[in-house]
Amino acid sequence: MRTLFAVPFLLFAQSAWSAPFDTCPAQAFLTQGSVAQTYAVNLVTGDYRIQAESMGTTRAVNGLGFNPVDQYIYGWGYEYGLPVRVHSDFTVEPLQVDNISEANFYVGDVHPSNNHYYVYRRGSGYGLYAIQLDPEASDYLEMRRIVDGSTLSMSIADMAINPADGLGYAVSSSGQLYRFDPETGDSAILSNVGERGGFGAAYFDPDGNLYVSRNYDGSIFRIPVGKADYTAELFASGPSSSINDGSRCATAAVIDASDTQIDFGDAPDSYGTYLESNGARHGLASGSTLRLGEFVDGEADSAAFPLSDDDNDGVNDEDGIQFATGIVESESAVIIVNSSGAGYVSAWFDLEADGVFDYEDQVLYDYPVEAGKQAVYVDIPPGVKQGKTWARFRLSSRTGLQPKGGVADGEVEDYEIEILEKEATVNHYPSATGWTTVAFEDNWPLEGDYDMNDLVVYLRNSVVRGAAGIKKVTIKGEIAAVGAAYHNGFGVRLPGIKHSQVDVANVVYKINGREVDFQPIEGGRDEAILIATYNLWDYTGTGEHCLYFRTEPGCGSSIQMTFEAEIPMLEQVDASLSGVFDPFLFATPGAWHGGHFFTAPGRAYEIHLKNQEPTEAFDATLFDQPGEDVSDPARGVFFQTSQGLPWALEVGTRWEYPTEYSDVGRAYTLFSSYATSGGQTNSYWFNPDYTDRELIFTH
Repeated sequence: MRTLFAVPFLLFAQSAWSAPFDTCPAQAFLTQGSVAQTYAVNLVTGDYRIQAESMGTTRAVNGLGFNPVDQYIYGWGYEYGLPVRVHSDFTVEPLQVDNISEANFYVGDVHPSNNHYYVYRRGSGYGLYAIQLDPEASDYLEMRRIVDGSTLSMSIADMAINPADGLGYAVSSSGQLYRFDPETGDSAILSNVGERGGFGAAYFDPDGNLYVSRNYDGSIFRIPVGKADYTAELFASGPSSSINDGSRCATAAVIDASDTQIDFGDAPDSYGTYLESNGARHGLASGSTLRLGEFVDGEADSAAFPLSDDDNDGVNDEDGIQFATGIVESESAVIIVNSSGAGYVSAWFDLEADGVFDYEDQVLYDYPVEAGKQAVYVDIPPGVKQGKTWARFRLSSRTGLQPKGGVADGEVEDYEIEILEKEATVNHYPSATGWTTVAFEDNWPLEGDYDMNDLVVYLRNSVVRGAAGIKKVTIKGEIAAVGAAYHNGFGVRLPGIKHSQVDVANVVYKINGREVDFQPIEGGRDEAILIATYNLWDYTGTGEHCLYFRTEPGCGSSIQMTFEAEIPMLEQVDASLSGVFDPFLFATPGAWHGGHFFTAPGRAYEIHLKNQEPTEAFDATLFDQPGEDVSDPARGVFFQTSQGLPWALEVGTRWEYPTEYSDVGRAYTLFSSYATSGGQTNSYWFNPDYTDRELIFTH
């Protein structure tokens, strides 16, 4: 039966239609319901929103596909028993097609390149049909049968055509993966994908990945058919649906590179971190405020270790988990979870340190949490591998999360952890995830401009102790600012520990996450001294039109140098190592360091925290140089002016330091009274409420 609309109706209707889509959109569209509605679905996270509550039709629209050639969606309109064109406002336009099958179709897609719309229905009286969409073709909008539905017999709810090979793919309710040629009807069963259910929506991306959405629970699975891998992997948790079909532009990537409304983990990619690896990720666009800790930031893809997403905005968003105790085999670890609201936390520890999160690595299963901080106990089994490894925590309103894949809300946080042998303890300073700041004015013994940004370093450390003493020390740092024309190095002395007690051969030193061929434990010393670098300018650089590194307005480049030293002892050392240890600045050997020195002072020149005596490398005659310094070794007075102002200070947080040439006493209005009182008053001087914000560096 040939169905025709009266010409006046067609002319009127076509004049009222909206335009095609402006772009080939990254999101998918899920149309469902006995009266059609359309949702926009982010396949990466499963986040969805209503796109069109009404499509201008009284019945369902099914068998949809996006046409990259003319940028319309095409589907089958049940109200008309005909194909329809879906415009950018999601209204449907019935097409004047001779429906030679006299049936409705719920399986269909548009070929990404040949400008044909294909529909399929199982059964000998039906089959696979093609409809020409090119208005210039002689057979425009003609419907022809490719093959009957008994020859091509597939029990499927939707299909999608691969832009990489031009072939159609579909998954049956029993998990059978079909491949067929839409031009000939030739078909084959490739494999069982390992998942069952009604897969009412199917999509492709340009890389040959097939995505299928299961109706009853909304699970979105990815099948990389382009790599001949036919196993379905849970990719995201989307909306459950019925009487539905999916469409998307198969030539568009599944994520828009400008979309920064997704939170990724940042463990090494072997754990599943980048999107290509189906990394753990949470949508931030749903309007939910559910998160771990105070901060969460978004990105278009992960910055997997040794990179960090903190470099994008300077915000440390791994702030929702605190390890209140060490992680010790055969014991329970106490972990403080800080959640913004009610949800479920799941966690994985790589207990074998094999670089993947296995089923056996899950230590928390949908653990319910409320708003605020709460203690959670995690049992560490016996026989696990000791040493450094990784942990992943995921918070969401949904349950059943896996260590990989996307979900619409919440947050993922990855942490490098250390599993200790029984009887060992670990102490962190200032905490396992926090930072303290040390800042220097490098004009000692002169006061200089006193902007306290000639070197700014964020530090944290940990001390592992056994029954008899210290077993290992770890020091981590980030060079936050170098506002000095002089060339300086940075070091940390381990008070109370001798060089001879350090297992120097097994020290591991990393710069920017990569192990380097540099022995950081200074040789020829009796004391144990870590040298992070002899010249900070070797690892930092100014921006365009900038004189210094991260101290001038508009010069807010990312942090360029991080370092980490794991320092084991030959035997357990009975020492009371605590706090920030003894960080210090020193002059780069051979480099000029001001006209008040006749020769370059080099390694013998040091600046320490107030009243901290210098190391054995220091030249004590430098105390005789003229200037504002009033150091008196006999009285234990070091590195301060007569008013008690220091050349180095520690702030127990990630400090916002002054801009170039801005005196710290003007930038922080309570600092001078704090320093001159010996710390007896205004101990909260670094609170942002007591600053001149115009004098504080921001990036």
